Amino acid sequence: MPQLAIRTRSGRVESLHSGYICVCDANNNIIYSTGNPNAGIFLRSSGKPIYATVLASSGALEKFNISLKEFATTCSSHDGLASHRMIIKSLLKKIGLSQKDLNCGNKYPENQKVHDALVRLCKRPDPIFSNCSGKHAGLLALCRYYNYDIKNYVKADHPVNLLIRRTMAELLECDESETITGTDGCTLPTYLLTLRQVAWLYARLARGGKGNDKYSRAFGLIQEAMIRYPQVIRGNNTFCTELIKVTGGRAIGKIGAEGIYCISVPEKELGICIKMFDGHPWSSYPVAVRILEELEILDAKTVKKLERWALPEIKDDKGNIVGYIHPVFNLTDRAEARYEPGDIYP
Repeated sequence: MPQLAIRTRSGRVESLHSGYICVCDANNNIIYSTGNPNAGIFLRSSGKPIYATVLASSGALEKFNISLKEFATTCSSHDGLASHRMIIKSLLKKIGLSQKDLNCGNKYPENQKVHDALVRLCKRPDPIFSNCSGKHAGLLALCRYYNYDIKNYVKADHPVNLLIRRTMAELLECDESETITGTDGCTLPTYLLTLRQVAWLYARLARGGKGNDKYSRAFGLIQEAMIRYPQVIRGNNTFCTELIKVTGGRAIGKIGAEGIYCISVPEKELGICIKMFDGHPWSSYPVAVRILEELEILDAKTVKKLERWALPEIKDDKGNIVGYIHPVFNLTDRAEARYEPGDIYP
């Protein structure tokens, strides 16, 4: 399995981060790949901007006067900040529901300050704090639009999830029976796709409204929402948000659980799918930056702004830097990195 990144300590290799990469264009041509592009991976949260095509093409945004910022939260893995929760509450109010109708579990937010504040208050987080509450609010909007029962909307056989499954089959140009589902962390269905399929979907998001298929307008709206409201997609000082901000939308990144990172590159109409097989999210960030450098989307000045993710620091318990996570691959180099624990890293 190709080594994509290594973790060092005191100048020596400590851990190896292996994975696969696939870069596709909007016509489903593989431009670059490292590892097996047909390996199966669960979409997890990287699927949120793809599932949002269903909401964007339904008429629900117009019927309920859902704003572009509110729509952006349905694509998000937000940090649970008060600003994020207010947007979701606003969306829910427009469809005649409240946070009590969310069924995404009582997950603590990933923002450490919000997490610690809840702990100090001895408060269990409400479902709205979940980083998937925006996606769930979007599904509830679909339920209200189509007059589906909002009870058990997380079940795979609920009409709203059957609608998403039909849409996924249309997007992938396959039969519905070929779509393989699993259960995501927030209890909704997730999809098992190949890296190539995921990269292709993100390339179509990159092409946006310039396409001529049924979902081009929807992809265009999703692209616009993510670029205009990057702070909603994750949160300030997170890689997803800062990547969109510092590139001005030239790279639109979205994290997925278990080491998945996906990127749309609008100006080149490319989609990128990264899967780190140890499930380590931080190791995917320097890999993503290296890919964007090689695609000439990021120049040295922009990489400097993203330095904390381009070369993540490893610190000891007193905050001293003792190592880094280094990318160790090139897209065009067929020779795989071969480091071993204990090797000296130059």
